[in-house]
Amino acid sequence: MTLAGAAHAQGPREWRVQALATVAPAPEAFVGGGPGFILRARSRLGLGLTAVLGARDGNLAGRGEALVSFILDPVSRRVTPYAAGGVAVVSDQIGTGEYLVATLGLAGRPRRRTGWFAEVGVGGGLRLAAGLSLRRRMR
Repeated sequence: MTLAGAAHAQGPREWRVQALATVAPAPEAFVGGGPGFILRARSRLGLGLTAVLGARDGNLAGRGEALVSFILDPVSRRVTPYAAGGVAVVSDQIGTGEYLVATLGLAGRPRRRTGWFAEVGVGGGLRLAAGLSLRRRMR
């Protein structure tokens, strides 16, 4: 099966609006917010991209992440845990940092069109994220 064929056979798409912070010694600490997108397989896997604009050590900065996620119970109507891992790049006028990311999260109402999520993990320090999810099934 080709990558294009696999993407066509995927399940729901999920747009996210989130706040993200990393708690770390200066100058690595980052606080920001921005959009994310997850393409979920019909199974429990998802591939997500996030672009966050914020501040690092008082400078305007951007953080991009690419994460693969595994949701424990994708048909739950309430709350379900998930895990994700991948890479992040943070850049400001001073420099660029690359990090491995590992996170655990809770997804509220994962089967509905709207929901919420909260995550805690590591990746450039202690990584905290929370936000809203808007989901739509691909046709």
